[in-house]
Amino acid sequence: MTRTRRLAAAYIALAAAVAVLFALNLFWGSVSLAPGAVLTALLGKGGDALAGNIILQLRLPRAVMAALLGACAGESAGKCDAVVRIDADSVVNRGYIGNGVQWDPYALDYGQGRVEISDADWAKLYARLDFMRPAFIRVMTNTTSVVRDGRLDRMRGFEHLSHILDYCQSRGVTVMFGDWGGSLMDARAGTVNRTLLDHAAAYVAWLVGEKGYDCIRYYNLVNEPNGFWSAADGDFDLWAKAVSYFRGRLDAEGLAGKVELVGPDAAIWGPEEAWWVSRSRDELGDRIGLYDIHTYPSKCTVNSGEYTRILEAYRREVPAGKKIVMGEIGFKFVEPADSLLQAENLRRAAAHPNASTDDSQMFVYDPMYGTDMADALFQTIHAGYSGCIAWMLDDAMHFKEAPDKLKIWGFWNIFGDEIFGAGEERVRPWYYAWSLLCRTLRPGSDFFAADVRGAAGVKAVAAVKDGRRTVAVVNVSREPRRVRIECPGWKRFRQATRYRYGEGLMRTEGDHTLLPDATGLRIDFRSGAEYDMPGESMILLTEQND
Repeated sequence: MTRTRRLAAAYIALAAAVAVLFALNLFWGSVSLAPGAVLTALLGKGGDALAGNIILQLRLPRAVMAALLGACAGESAGKCDAVVRIDADSVVNRGYIGNGVQWDPYALDYGQGRVEISDADWAKLYARLDFMRPAFIRVMTNTTSVVRDGRLDRMRGFEHLSHILDYCQSRGVTVMFGDWGGSLMDARAGTVNRTLLDHAAAYVAWLVGEKGYDCIRYYNLVNEPNGFWSAADGDFDLWAKAVSYFRGRLDAEGLAGKVELVGPDAAIWGPEEAWWVSRSRDELGDRIGLYDIHTYPSKCTVNSGEYTRILEAYRREVPAGKKIVMGEIGFKFVEPADSLLQAENLRRAAAHPNASTDDSQMFVYDPMYGTDMADALFQTIHAGYSGCIAWMLDDAMHFKEAPDKLKIWGFWNIFGDEIFGAGEERVRPWYYAWSLLCRTLRPGSDFFAADVRGAAGVKAVAAVKDGRRTVAVVNVSREPRRVRIECPGWKRFRQATRYRYGEGLMRTEGDHTLLPDATGLRIDFRSGAEYDMPGESMILLTEQND
């Protein structure tokens, strides 16, 4: 029996029960009345006055109330808080590059002398990433770190960088390599350092050509050039001059068609910086092969859906035939509506012995951060972006105020056991949420329109890769929601796997594995499927079972 028929049968049975309840309340009571007396009183044809009073003043109101309560119960039983309707004929995003994470070379000196990542910890990092299956990784360095006495020293620090690139090359991960921008230009003088740019081009050519890291497909020249904290200090013309020169140097090194430049890499909080994309398009043309921005939105901006409108402002400026990706994504509680969260974030950072109070996101320890990141990703996909890189993999990569004051944003701290406390080395909850979204929303996926009606806080995404489908729904509200998923154009899922993410919902195994909630499921979205979702939770249903 189909779900539609089961529902129809249930409603018929409920209607019959309500009718029986109505009749019982009329005919049954402490005073025995004949059926004829009851009917006479209901029709108002006179008869016994006592019987009329009992029926009209006592039993009839009671019967009506019972019937209404029964009808309301039936309505509540069949009602959902939100309905997700997937349109299998409407593709909103094609040829996805993939999701991933920022993985930079580690600081290694935290104020007590240089340390090294052990072979066991590299193996742990590889295993955790293998479960996540990132498709897109950003790796940023400083060219100044491989230049000594004015000459390029290619092997300097390579024993460390090679572990990162070896992983990406062996797993087929697309790499966005780049230079943070230090010393590449002098914003005050308005000049670019051509010698250092020459070294940067020669270095990436050596990595791709001689060392064989053709996983490096993109190069990011200068981090967030629109910011006052950047080497460009917000000077578009200066940054564009460096980009134009550097593109020529890459071509001269034989990297034309092999490594594309990424830009503008602007950090944004609203739509007003979209001109960085439009000027890049108009003035740099094909020298930009992939567009990107960075966002650190407030929780209220994302959860309200306002984030989509902001992202679309940048996507509209991208020229036809080119893609745009999210080069960095994380949350900062910058809006007044999130002031209590920011106060708690600062309190936690101040209480942590190794947290930067200036640049840490202490809610990475909470499951909520995973659902918020899912919400941001779903909106990024629906806005037409072709990839998303989470900031960041590991706390041990960067420090801020002092060598032991780390930027806590990661899934873990790989030096937890050795330096920062064993608990810091364990995976944090949002690792599981982001891993699911990397594993199943794969490179080459096409995404379909997923309209959500009903209660606020529910977002969804639907993807197909090689004929295998994935549906993910997130509830970022604190209230439980009953969600119905419909897709009239899809055939039945026959061997689906279901995962749940949220406080108390995750089944984990070993160091880092999230186990499915159920396997081998048959799901018919044509007639609809309903799920109960606790507050701040995600459900993911997929045919990507390998």
